[in-house]
Amino acid sequence: MAQNIPASGRERSIQQEVPVLPLRDVVVYPHMVIPLFVGRDKSIRALDAAMATDKQILLIAQKSADVDEPRVKDLYEIGTLANILQLLKLPDGTVKVLVEGSQRAQID
Repeated sequence: MAQNIPASGRERSIQQEVPVLPLRDVVVYPHMVIPLFVGRDKSIRALDAAMATDKQILLIAQKSADVDEPRVKDLYEIGTLANILQLLKLPDGTVKVLVEGSQRAQID
């Protein structure tokens, strides 16, 4: 479950469940548009789940890029809720996805 974090005291927190995409060696910030190449099966399934609903996914950086099967303890607590703008399944089985960060969020 992700919880939106207000950037200032004027916003309120909202709890919602969204798929999580762990990122290696990259941090996505709100309003940032970036292409990501995804190859892990669990990550591709998370993208598929996001595409089947509202096209939102929580992008969270891994503490260590060497971890192939990250668990909650291997991820930072704060990430970015992002909208999927485009998703392409490539012939080699990987996925290229274009995302736009929308707001900070925290794993609950």
